[in-house]
Amino acid sequence: ISITDKLEDFLPPNHPLNLDEMLQNPFDYELPFGHPDLNEMMNITELDMPKIPVYFDHPDVITSFTAARALPPGHVSVTDLFEDYLPSDHPLNLDEMLQNPSEYELPLGHPDFADMMDVRHLETPSIAVYFDHPNATESFIAGRALP
Repeated sequence: ISITDKLEDFLPPNHPLNLDEMLQNPFDYELPFGHPDLNEMMNITELDMPKIPVYFDHPDVITSFTAARALPPGHVSVTDLFEDYLPSDHPLNLDEMLQNPSEYELPLGHPDFADMMDVRHLETPSIAVYFDHPNATESFIAGRALP
């Protein structure tokens, strides 16, 4: 995406033209006094991403990715879950990326994976037992079989 192409019609005549070069090499340029705030020129839109339900014990994706921990065998296809929502310039095979995280780097500003997950907690059933039933948790921890 060329920022120059998007903004050239709005630049004053004395403005350096190659904005892409300037933004890629910010230490080579200086914003003049009174320059408009760059952030005010952006219209940030929310990504239309699904929220995938995962259980409470799902590993933190960004921690696993940065630690180069691969997607476990048998994991549901992440590509299938997100392919309809990816920007056109996004690498398509997410499964390949997550199975080989050390070979890929997340770009600056990549959306937070946590925002794409809907963490679900297990529903706790309530089973009727008699008043003299042994404490199931204590029995399990102590290695005692339950009746």
